[in-house]
Amino acid sequence: MVDKIDFKVLGPLEVHIGGEPGPRLSPIRRRLLALLLARAGTPVGVDALTASLWPEAPPPSANATLQVHIHRIRRALGDAERIERGPGGYKIAVTAEELDVLRFTELFERSRGERSRGELEAAIGSLEQGLELWRGEPYADIEPMGLIAAEVNRLTEQRLVAWQALHEIGLDLGLHHGSIAPLRELARAHPYTERFNVLLMLALYRSGRHAEALEVFRAHRDRLVSELGIEPGELMQRVHRAVLRADDRLADVATSSLEGSWRPVRRKAVGAAQAPVPRELPIPPHRFTGRDDELRFLHGLAGSDDVAEPVPIAVVTGMGGIGKTALAVHWAHRVTERFPDGQLFIDLRGHGEGPALRPIEALTALLGSLGVPPAHVPLDADQAAARFRTQIGTRRMLIVLDNAASAEQVRPLLPGSAGCMVLVTSRHRLADLIAWHGGSRLTLDPLSSEDAQTLVTGLLRRGSTDAAEVAKLAELCGRLPLALRIAAANLAEGARPDVAGYIAKLSEDGLLASLRVDGSQDTAIRAVFESSYRVMPDAARRLFRLLGLAPGPDLSLEAAASLAATSTEEVKPLLDQLAAAHLLDHHRPGRYRLHDLLRLYARERAEAEDAPRLRADAVERLLGWYVRGADACRQRLYPILVGLPAQAAEGERWEPTADEAAAWLNIELGNLSAAVQHAAEHGPHHVAWRLADALRGYMWLSMHGGESVRIGRAALEAAKRADHALGQAAAELGLATALTRSSMTAEAMAHSERASRLAAEAGWTTGQAAAEHILAVGCYQTGRLREGLVHGTAAWRSNRKSRQARSQSANLITLGNLHCCLGRLDTAVELCREQLRTAAEAEDDTCKASALIDLADVNHLRGRLDLADEYMKAAFELEASRANVVQYCDLFRIAAGIHLAAGRPDEALANARKALADLPEFPSPRLEASVVCTLGTVLDALGEHREAIARYDRALELTAQDSMDHRLKAQLGHAKAMYRLGEADQARNGAARTLVEARASEFRIVEGQTRNLLAKIELGEGRPAAAAEHAEEALRVNRETGHRLGEAEAHRVTAEIRRVEGRPEAAGRHRMRAREIYRDTGAAIPADLSD
Repeated sequence: MVDKIDFKVLGPLEVHIGGEPGPRLSPIRRRLLALLLARAGTPVGVDALTASLWPEAPPPSANATLQVHIHRIRRALGDAERIERGPGGYKIAVTAEELDVLRFTELFERSRGERSRGELEAAIGSLEQGLELWRGEPYADIEPMGLIAAEVNRLTEQRLVAWQALHEIGLDLGLHHGSIAPLRELARAHPYTERFNVLLMLALYRSGRHAEALEVFRAHRDRLVSELGIEPGELMQRVHRAVLRADDRLADVATSSLEGSWRPVRRKAVGAAQAPVPRELPIPPHRFTGRDDELRFLHGLAGSDDVAEPVPIAVVTGMGGIGKTALAVHWAHRVTERFPDGQLFIDLRGHGEGPALRPIEALTALLGSLGVPPAHVPLDADQAAARFRTQIGTRRMLIVLDNAASAEQVRPLLPGSAGCMVLVTSRHRLADLIAWHGGSRLTLDPLSSEDAQTLVTGLLRRGSTDAAEVAKLAELCGRLPLALRIAAANLAEGARPDVAGYIAKLSEDGLLASLRVDGSQDTAIRAVFESSYRVMPDAARRLFRLLGLAPGPDLSLEAAASLAATSTEEVKPLLDQLAAAHLLDHHRPGRYRLHDLLRLYARERAEAEDAPRLRADAVERLLGWYVRGADACRQRLYPILVGLPAQAAEGERWEPTADEAAAWLNIELGNLSAAVQHAAEHGPHHVAWRLADALRGYMWLSMHGGESVRIGRAALEAAKRADHALGQAAAELGLATALTRSSMTAEAMAHSERASRLAAEAGWTTGQAAAEHILAVGCYQTGRLREGLVHGTAAWRSNRKSRQARSQSANLITLGNLHCCLGRLDTAVELCREQLRTAAEAEDDTCKASALIDLADVNHLRGRLDLADEYMKAAFELEASRANVVQYCDLFRIAAGIHLAAGRPDEALANARKALADLPEFPSPRLEASVVCTLGTVLDALGEHREAIARYDRALELTAQDSMDHRLKAQLGHAKAMYRLGEADQARNGAARTLVEARASEFRIVEGQTRNLLAKIELGEGRPAAAAEHAEEALRVNRETGHRLGEAEAHRVTAEIRRVEGRPEAAGRHRMRAREIYRDTGAAIPADLSD
């Protein structure tokens, strides 16, 4: 027995066999099946099929290929007789029970007969059943060409006729209130289909909204005259005249007689208790996209058996245009079977231009939908509400209350017994409603980026669209569904969507002005926002306007108070009011933000309503608050860094703890960066360089390289515009610091040189010393070691003279690094000890931790593993080390090296991996390179040579531009790993290149290590003389520098050379000396040196 097959084409093509999705068909077979279904029951000629399948040029064997595809479709359907071949071509046999389009046609024709017999309730039921079969545009996923295009056009027109008939019958049944919203939508979507405007006028008139009915005529006439140069048709003019006269016949004229005699509605007699089942849901939104979590939430609420809430209430809230009504209507259409006694829908007009619907007006409409004539509705609202609850009784109904203004408006409309569900949409949170009657709030956010792009792409079916441009458009529209739909509607007017051109037009004409559909003020984004804004109290409106002026992604409560020149106690209720109306998003505790489009609207209102001086003063207050906050954090966290003198505090001075300061900077970074950019472009200019200067230490240690460079460039531009010498010096210094941290050393040094000169001219001694320090750092990173000593010494002497203890500490760090690279390890140790003393005098644990870390590192090179271990543990014990992410990673890196040298490879690996894991989110290239290089060294020692090479490759990639110290170490490590893999040629080439670069820049430690490796390579390749030459140089360099472990390695390789040369006594002496050094240093003795 063949399973029942269901074919669905009123939407994407779907095939279900036995209730389950059928096998997947290839695109060409899906198109072929669609062609057959488009002419269901009628043969389609072979020529027509091949022309549609291969419109460009059918293959030579098109007929045979067509037969193969037909055969595969038959097999997939499991019914060989389903597709027949006859003289006229191929025909698919289906019934109305199997093909949704035939079922729709059958129901449509049935409704016509029922209507003609006066069986209006049955007629509207048949139409609703038919329209519920639609899941979107017909054949939505099949390219509309040829036969398919013709069928799509036919079905689209038939659906439109069905919607027209549905609302005509609804009006004949007295369901005019529920018809207004869907008729307005149909009239908007089909502006030249005059019938929809006529029906809308009739619905409005019967709802007592005579002025709105006349406005429909006026707007339609204006459109026709301006766009086509014609007047409305005779029928519309006739209805217009009748509205002007308040013609009594409008109350009960049958819609089928509008073109003729205007006879009253004739209905087949039914019992008084047989009121029609109300089905008032508007047309479901076209191409509804996303909101999966929200739909699941509503499904769960509707299916809940919680006896504590016999009437589930869902309040869907969000800003205007966020898609509240679309979600409600889309979901409601999906669950009609759960509410068999009907679905009520009413627009409460809470945010329209006119007054909101009063409860008694809403109750009159709802009771009318339940069969109660207006004359029988009590005049008292409480009595009408009781009558409404009585009429609902035990029915299972869905009640959609759209666009609610307040809990007071909604409360009388709630049913009183189980079985119903109420779905409310509002721009307000309706907290009172939920507090008193229970229920659940569902707050909508903008669509995700993916869903926003899918919505636009789905609405633009014609032609292809560039994904990147669609993504830009989605973000430009703030991923707001209404804005996206308006944009897509405007794009669809062209022959082919030009997304890039439309984006340019939006930018040129302004977003708010452009995001509207011509001829429809209701769909303008500005109008949506206006309806929420104008009902706010004056103080809240003023604050809203000021919020639109604030640079940055969000605002804290304190920042908002500063902006508004008031206290936090006074500003908080205003913020809460705006948030409750979804004009503002309270997205985190104590923090508020505006949607991008609302920000534009707020700024637009500020420019229209507030004087320029008032606007400027507000922004300047906010910027000053940011500067004072950043200064306070700098003084707490980064006193080592020289900065401009702090501004005098206004009012009580904030003195944050270290944790509070770090948290404030982390949270406010986006706002601080935006504040710098704003001040640089619009003023006051001094804010830009002062704020950038205050952030210099944070940006250095927090690794925000790219952001710090942007801030530095903006600050410098501001200082140049102001022609302020000290400002330029500070900005040049800040930019140089940022570029140095971002490994853009050459540019950094150029700015450092200008900073030094400008600071000297401005008499800013400490600033000049700071610039000289940055120059020393740049020289260290680019391998200009001796030049770096000149700059570093100058900086240190200047800071010592001016008693800048913390700055001296920073200078000593750099000088120590320079001497260490030059192989002056004893000098480096003395500088580190001096740094330790200076840190103690300054009571600066951060500097102390840095000194201890450097002492551990240098003593490791000197072969004093005992001291290295001692200093390492002391650094770990300092809280400052743990608090500073850079120092913490560096400490684990150094610990890995010490553990490896001491013969503890497992601990070395654990520490190296810990250093890598604890890297900050945006590490400097140098820090990451040093960590991965150390990990490579440990892995290589453990025999994981290829993994080690991968780590060295990463380090080389990170240090391609500068950081010569780490680059040379990575090159050397890479060559060692290649040597151990047996790749002697690659190892020799890498080591030789490293040696040349190390000697040229005087990296003596690296030179000695590289000589050791080259000696091993040459010996392994059978060239003992060349090996001996490298070994002798390695011994000399390592002795001169004091690199004890390097010296031990040189003795070790020399011993092997002497053995190969046949000089056992000399070999023995070198072996003994190597063992002595390893033993004295506390390092692990290699296996080949064991006794």
